Amino acid sequence: MQENKNMEIIPPIEAIDRSHKNIPIENIIEYAQKGLSLPEIAKLLGCSKQNVQQRLEAVGFNKEDLENFKNHRGDVLAFIQSKLLNSIDDETIKGMNPYQRIVGTGILFDKERLETGRSTQIIDTFELTARLEDLQKQREEILKRIEIRVTESSKHKEIKSDENT
Repeated sequence: MQENKNMEIIPPIEAIDRSHKNIPIENIIEYAQKGLSLPEIAKLLGCSKQNVQQRLEAVGFNKEDLENFKNHRGDVLAFIQSKLLNSIDDETIKGMNPYQRIVGTGILFDKERLETGRSTQIIDTFELTARLEDLQKQREEILKRIEIRVTESSKHKEIKSDENT
């Protein structure tokens, strides 16, 4: 029987350290974005370089692609939004249940108001006015206290001046 010298010896399952297999992918990506190498990331997280590489590959992480997306996120999302909205026809709308139609209408209404610079929330003007009045009173009280202190300081300076003459 011929011996295969290239054959790798696999340790028993118990001997493999799996304690660092559940490292959050966010931690790995954070280090990768900072430009750390796979061995450096592995050392910081206490796992193997292969673990880091496999985890990044499993989620399809690519630093350049991510940066490109971040730089053009608005355009990418606008394009996808356009495709989604253009794919909706009368048949699609008729196939939606009433709840989906109502929620969709509400979301589109909010987005329309946001895009057109109109209010997106209800503001209690009475409460706002009362708060502004309270702040105005506080401001006036502070100004009175400052005025009293300035006046007292001026009087104190006058008294000292009179004593020195």
